[in-house]
Amino acid sequence: MSDTSEDEFEGFSAGEIELACQRYQVQLAQNGIGDDFLISDVESELSDDNNDEPQLVDVNNAGDAPNNDGWHQEFDIYERGLPHLFQPRNTTGPQNILGPEKDIIDFFQLFLSDHLLQQIIEKSDGYAKMQKDLNPDLHKSAWSCPSLPEMKAFIGLTFLMGIDVKPDLKSYWSKDCLETPYFATVLARDRFMQIMRYLHFTDPHQRVPQRGEPNYDSTYKVRYFMDALNQQMRDQYIPKRNVSIDECMIPYKGRVALKQYMPAKPTKWGIKLWALAESDTGYMSFCKIYQGKTDRTHVGLASTVVISCLEGANLSRQGYHVYMDNYFSSPELFTNLFENLDTGACGTVRQNRRGLPQDLMTKKPVGISQRGDSQFRQKGAISATVWKDKKNVSVISTIHDNSLTEVSRIVQQEGQFQRQQLQCPKMVADYTSHMET
Repeated sequence: MSDTSEDEFEGFSAGEIELACQRYQVQLAQNGIGDDFLISDVESELSDDNNDEPQLVDVNNAGDAPNNDGWHQEFDIYERGLPHLFQPRNTTGPQNILGPEKDIIDFFQLFLSDHLLQQIIEKSDGYAKMQKDLNPDLHKSAWSCPSLPEMKAFIGLTFLMGIDVKPDLKSYWSKDCLETPYFATVLARDRFMQIMRYLHFTDPHQRVPQRGEPNYDSTYKVRYFMDALNQQMRDQYIPKRNVSIDECMIPYKGRVALKQYMPAKPTKWGIKLWALAESDTGYMSFCKIYQGKTDRTHVGLASTVVISCLEGANLSRQGYHVYMDNYFSSPELFTNLFENLDTGACGTVRQNRRGLPQDLMTKKPVGISQRGDSQFRQKGAISATVWKDKKNVSVISTIHDNSLTEVSRIVQQEGQFQRQQLQCPKMVADYTSHMET
């Protein structure tokens, strides 16, 4: 570059670009950002004489053959591009630090605030009055708007019923052997039943689309509450870099259109949620009720869920790493997250997904015969591996390279059980670690 400001800038030289890349990688390593390289590892990775890469079983260069599907065996950091900087919207962790003198209820009210409860009281009161006006013969008992302490007592007793389970609600106020004296001291039975009858989370006078009409929302009766709860979960705690997305079930067998039946799950009947949680703590930053076929879009349900969870938790474009199971994972989704949302992703993958390395995603990949064997491929930003544990495990990632680590397994040899160390791709080990919460 010239020393005079009047000369036109002709661009950086190849040497300047290479030096800038090396300095950037060292800076990332010093700050613990991106892949877990040490500074010396970064310098070694960028040099031409790096002989420390894990050696893979030779499969006759299937991924590098002419007219191949674009996947190759060695990891190339330049092909992926620089890792995303982790830039959360604020310092990670709790956003409101409460002192040691605070009680459990103070933490609970960070999420279920007095303001939210007051809104529920007003909506319930409006619903009760509307019902009494429309059907006075069916709603003869006198009604008074619940106070804030009454609503808190109602919610507290509802939680307690989940711990002390009885055959029906009236049993909690019974005078026989089923009696639980505490309930009657907190709230009278008839008052509890009355609040439950008129409990409402929406404006009863607001017109909403009905089933069969455009923009119908089957969760409209709890939409306000869910949105408010998600906002509090999002605002009260900012997760660290590694998060996971998965489904969970709220057990329920009653009558509701949202109920799902999943025979392969431990909880077979219930309301299904999509949830995003921090991997280290399990703290849930966002959840969304699955509404059935109405959730489907032109980009596919899995992609829609992942993107909506990231954006709902306000975590997109900040360099987060998201882990997910094979229901969600696909090369198309991971590329979109990496290129457009600045988000790395890692997850197990179904072998029939489009765009995977054809030589690896088979029942019997070449070079994998015994426990601990693995093969690696890369294409663009995506790394793919197959590792043999009890059975083959297929994982793709835009976070990891071809690094290996060790895992411990209890195996049976000559009739004796003993612990054995096996080599394992780091992306598989990290997936297991970050999804187990």
